[in-house]
Amino acid sequence: MKRMLIVAAFGSAICTVPALAFDGTIYGNFRGSLNMGDFGNDGSAEFVNNASRVGIKGASKKSESGLQGIYHLQMGANNDADGAALSSRFYFAGLKGSFGKAIYGRLSTPYKMAGVKQDPFYDTSAGPYNAGSNYGYSSLNNGFTNNSLAYYSPKFAGGLTFNATASIDDTAEDDHDFGIGAEYATKMFKVGASHLQLDDTRVIAAADGAENATRIYGSVFLDQITIGASYELVDFAANSDSTSFYHVNGSYQLNPQTKLAASYGKVSEGISSKAWNATGDGYTLGAFYNVLPETTLTLIYTAVDYDDANLTDRDGLVFGVIQKF
Repeated sequence: MKRMLIVAAFGSAICTVPALAFDGTIYGNFRGSLNMGDFGNDGSAEFVNNASRVGIKGASKKSESGLQGIYHLQMGANNDADGAALSSRFYFAGLKGSFGKAIYGRLSTPYKMAGVKQDPFYDTSAGPYNAGSNYGYSSLNNGFTNNSLAYYSPKFAGGLTFNATASIDDTAEDDHDFGIGAEYATKMFKVGASHLQLDDTRVIAAADGAENATRIYGSVFLDQITIGASYELVDFAANSDSTSFYHVNGSYQLNPQTKLAASYGKVSEGISSKAWNATGDGYTLGAFYNVLPETTLTLIYTAVDYDDANLTDRDGLVFGVIQKF
């Protein structure tokens, strides 16, 4: 009954879009994999959900000045276990125009999105978990942050953009979190830097006790080859030393249907409360094959070797499918 109510509510929201004079697009992304090896499940094979989702997004007609209203609602779709069929991921609205784009609601921070866009294995079973970022990216590259406002500037000087975020603590403490960033992107390369400053309440998702974080990153695009690198320096309340996160990856478009990818991640002076932030090394090799324009089969080998004996290493093969609609 609860599942029917959730689906009905979601459908009702979709049906009201035309009345608001907003164009809407419904979409979905089924993501699942068969994991075989040591994934913390005693070596038995298991099928897992890799953050499947459904959503609706759209925009109003542009005003004479070019101003446009936008919105995006996305919900997690459960394909693996008992429980609610749909769960909350993000929901934001905003405005965009010649000034850039401003959004507000529950969203991904620009700091996180720099990692998401660079990681070829994001939301697969590569790395510490069965969804989210690969090993070598901090936990701040995951989750969705409530009560947030984000601004993305238009392009300057051929490819320079800026961004800023404020995540509002709505408790009596008023411990707000802030972020700033800059990026320069062309068809040949991209470089950027981001910084987060978190207060005691830590509104930003997956903070894991982080007090501040700084990232520098870059990518090079050479015909069929893409190479990316990211370095993060994060201060955690539970650690007297700063934690360093290193991640390098590369992909090769073998032909229109097939992409090969590989990555290496390392964490130094980490903490053990979350596997993303624990000291160790991680390796991933993978192939992505498009059997149809919207259907991709994946074959991935992934391994994470933690220094902390209390954490379970991961080592095995992943056979996955990604199907969009």
